[in-house]
Amino acid sequence: MYEQIIELLDQRRLKEALIQLQALASETEDWQLSADIENIATTYNYMLQYAAQGTSDPERSKLYHLLRRNTYELTDKAEFLKACRKNSGHFADKCRYMRQNPPRTFHELHVGLESLSEDMALAGLLAGEKDGQPDTQKNLALRHEQMTDELFDKIWTSTQWSEEEFQQANAFLSSLLIPVNDLAVMISAVTLSLLRLFDNRKFQFLLNAYQAETNPLVTQRALIGIALTAYYQEKRLSLYPELQAALSLLGESQSASENMLIIQILLLLSRETEKIEKKMREEIIPQMMRTPGIYKPDLKIIDIEDLEDKNPEWSKDMAQIEKNIRELGELQMEGADTYMSTFAQLKSYPFFRQAAHWFYLFDKQMPEISSLFENEKKGQKSLMSFIVNSPVFCNSDKYSFCLTLYNIPAQQQEMLTSHLANQNEFAQEQMQALAESAKEAQKPKTISSQYIHDLYRFFKLWAYRNEMHDLFKDKLDLWNCPALHSLLHKPEALKHIADHLFAKDYMEEASALYLKLSQEEKPDAEIMQKLGFSYQKLKNYDEAIKAYIHADLLKPDHVWTLKHLAQCYKRTRQYPQALECYEKVKEMKPDDLNTLLQMGQCLATMRQYDKALAYFFKVEYLGKTPANAQRAIGWCYFMTGRYEDALRFYQKLQETDDVQISDWLNAGHVYLASNRIPEALECYRKAETYCKTHEEFIKTFLTDKEALQEQNIPEDTIYLVPDMI
Repeated sequence: MYEQIIELLDQRRLKEALIQLQALASETEDWQLSADIENIATTYNYMLQYAAQGTSDPERSKLYHLLRRNTYELTDKAEFLKACRKNSGHFADKCRYMRQNPPRTFHELHVGLESLSEDMALAGLLAGEKDGQPDTQKNLALRHEQMTDELFDKIWTSTQWSEEEFQQANAFLSSLLIPVNDLAVMISAVTLSLLRLFDNRKFQFLLNAYQAETNPLVTQRALIGIALTAYYQEKRLSLYPELQAALSLLGESQSASENMLIIQILLLLSRETEKIEKKMREEIIPQMMRTPGIYKPDLKIIDIEDLEDKNPEWSKDMAQIEKNIRELGELQMEGADTYMSTFAQLKSYPFFRQAAHWFYLFDKQMPEISSLFENEKKGQKSLMSFIVNSPVFCNSDKYSFCLTLYNIPAQQQEMLTSHLANQNEFAQEQMQALAESAKEAQKPKTISSQYIHDLYRFFKLWAYRNEMHDLFKDKLDLWNCPALHSLLHKPEALKHIADHLFAKDYMEEASALYLKLSQEEKPDAEIMQKLGFSYQKLKNYDEAIKAYIHADLLKPDHVWTLKHLAQCYKRTRQYPQALECYEKVKEMKPDDLNTLLQMGQCLATMRQYDKALAYFFKVEYLGKTPANAQRAIGWCYFMTGRYEDALRFYQKLQETDDVQISDWLNAGHVYLASNRIPEALECYRKAETYCKTHEEFIKTFLTDKEALQEQNIPEDTIYLVPDMI
């Protein structure tokens, strides 16, 4: 019924929508909702009556828009309340509990959190002066955590805010006593709520949080919430011109646009997380497991003499491991999530059963882990401090690490922490880096990266994740969201996004952006080159040719452009044009053997075999790996009827370690054309061993049917060959 009502509203059939909405509301047993719907229906009926009488009303259009918008809101609310009342699962249970046991108002929670904040600050000052003070601090921290969780659940399970609730929520932003963690958790709750049910006041709250706050821990979360809400609720957002105007105004801020671009790139990097996990699981860890000595803690320097007795393949494994680790390091520098697989198994602690805890900023005073840091009060530092202060780990993973330590036996915990503290040389180096890490941790990119990693873990690992839509399965292409146009549709931002997509091989999306850039401003040669290459990778050769020709006009006679233009001409069988491009490249690079080989192939395809052979012989003579030239020479000899010469080259190829299926197949063709059937069949049998099935061999063999017929081999004989081998 919900979908039908929305469809009627989309078609502006408001009267029918209201009738069905009243039926939907009756299933919620919410008298206030039914009363609100009745008020809209009554107002709309009066409006219809006045319109039917021909009464002029300059405010009619405005009123109609307001009624339709309110009907959308009440429809969403009715569906939400119906699901909370009838559905099973954690979220529905939480909603029912919150309605049966109403939480405190925002004002009460505001006052309570401020009071607890003051009490905790006072307890910290008095720490050590009284016996039992640590217990007092822990009890206050526990009460603070429970109240913050209540605030999160209140927002998460709410429908649209009233004006009073909106004003009370905004008061949190202006308080000097509300801790930044509470605001961060509050903003996460608002974001999750908006993803389920659009509310213009909650969205305005996020805008206020971004504009009013100065702490990037708050502003970056708010901006991510704005981005995700605009992306998923764009249709609802379009009903509120005032919110669209606010977003347009936000787009005039250079810092807002820069931060939105950072968020877009980080969201795109989340696409790589599963690839990184797979690489860790299938490549890096297996290589480390099979490489001798990789886990020996006392191995400092490899003895060079010992290497003489070791399998050289081991060093290849080590080289591959180093390469993979370098790649992971580069991805980490970009902001990619390289620790998901490491911490995925450490999210089953009771701490993570509460949804709010996935969004807590890391705090050593959290009751669940505070005892781990008691030595720090005495001035002792350890590598554990380095880990929990490092900007490369997200908040959720830091809690996982500490909870793992906390849950091991006390004796082992003491041994481990003391071992970490005794790693003096390494510890000193890392402690020196802590100051830099602290600065890095406050940068918008680092904060956004950590928060997106926290979101990723929540949607992928939370025990009740199946009750939610996993937004990280979507493209998250914010630049295609009209509501965010003013923030992202700037040439430098679009180029940055396009270059990222290009580098990660998302060529379809990259080509669309490069095309847009080529149309909106005077493009440079690089944009046209990348547009052409994107089309080429997508096998859209005609469009690639157009782009490369444009690039050549902007930057004439560029070797890279000419080579790729020639490749596209070859793919579209425009061999004379390809040859023309290669001729230009040859003038600039006369010793480029690959260009000579490509020119020979074009000439051979154009059946100018004598000219082609001249190029192939030059490549064979000068090249370090002449096999490809020899194959081409053999084919030219075959097509010109010089069968003995052709066999001489194919036999030479068959004696190498790099013999390919084509070497046996083409030799078979030569024997077949020479009417040496037994030798032909023997070569074809060898060629078939390279195929997975006989069917695959037949398909490969018949691709040369036209060439065989040119050598006067009867069609019947050609079709008999597969049955004879």
